[in-house]
Amino acid sequence: MKRLFPLTLFMALAVVLNCASTDDSVRTVGGYPKINTSSHLAQIESIDKELNNSNASDETRSKLYLTKGRLLLELGKYDDSIGTLNQIFSLKNANANSPELNLYLGRAYIGKNQYAKAIQYLNQSEKLDKTYNPERKKLVVQSLVAEREYYPALAALTKTYHKGNQKKDEFYYETAAKTYLKMGYDYKNAGFYQKGLQVANLGLEEFPENETLRSIQKECMEVLQPEGKL
Repeated sequence: MKRLFPLTLFMALAVVLNCASTDDSVRTVGGYPKINTSSHLAQIESIDKELNNSNASDETRSKLYLTKGRLLLELGKYDDSIGTLNQIFSLKNANANSPELNLYLGRAYIGKNQYAKAIQYLNQSEKLDKTYNPERKKLVVQSLVAEREYYPALAALTKTYHKGNQKKDEFYYETAAKTYLKMGYDYKNAGFYQKGLQVANLGLEEFPENETLRSIQKECMEVLQPEGKL
């Protein structure tokens, strides 16, 4: 047994180190696809070298800042991302009104839980880019809910799926049900709990394994049953 212990300890340590290495190199940020941290950091280092070139034009620097800002955003470095993206506004011959710039700033402020600012940048991105972008609209809806702008959030949610002719997915049901639940809690109105329960039930018919909808359903029923009073 004395001989086996060091080997066992070594194998356990190897497993831990391997898991730590995997977690450090690949991660998911804000619900977006997995990223390779090492690759992102290498790209940022390369961009910084190009930015140090004093001969780079404002247009080139603008593109570099935009890419760097996106990479930092995906790494979850929201303050650094915002600081980098704001560098574009100081460039004289750069396109500081691009939809991508405003979209990235909006996402970064969501990461910082500063939803009012996020909404401003996301709306500006929509004004500059008329292309229908459901993911951007979802970010606006999420931000409106976080700011307790419930009616505008529900209106934007409905418009998002109606305009894009999208099939109602888990995001739709979760967001609508959660919004009605919050409205019931804030306004002390049983009608909103009833709407929240209705939406949750409809969502569970489509997605019976959805734990978020199941939780909302339970909360609404606890308020409404047995007499349907608050």
